Amino acid sequence: MLTVSEATARWLVMIERAYRGAVERQFADVLPLVVELHRQSGGTDLALRGLAASYALDTDYEPALRIGRRTLDTLTDPRATLRETLAAGVAVLVEEPDLTALGRTAADRLLPGVRVIEGGGLAARWPSYEQVWFL
Repeated sequence: MLTVSEATARWLVMIERAYRGAVERQFADVLPLVVELHRQSGGTDLALRGLAASYALDTDYEPALRIGRRTLDTLTDPRATLRETLAAGVAVLVEEPDLTALGRTAADRLLPGVRVIEGGGLAARWPSYEQVWFL
């Protein structure tokens, strides 16, 4: 069970809708924002729900778009960004029902460091956070 340190008030950031990427991401990708919130707040946990839980799955897919004879391979890669998020010390959580909805092998493909919690477990933990944000 996750506990909140009394010395550091933690924030919970929840992402429920998967951003499918674009040719130029600019400021649309919220994962780097989560890392910055973690750095500035002293502690942020990230919960991936719904289709955003797919960010937590390891895959061989490389984001690229073929336009005519050109291949554009500079698209947003949420899995790479999530690895950076984990490396920055952000706790990444996925509720078990959202993981199950992604297929029976999804749990076997979780990125290292992602924690699975019971269904409804996030709502039960909300009172322990200073702030809960939905991005």
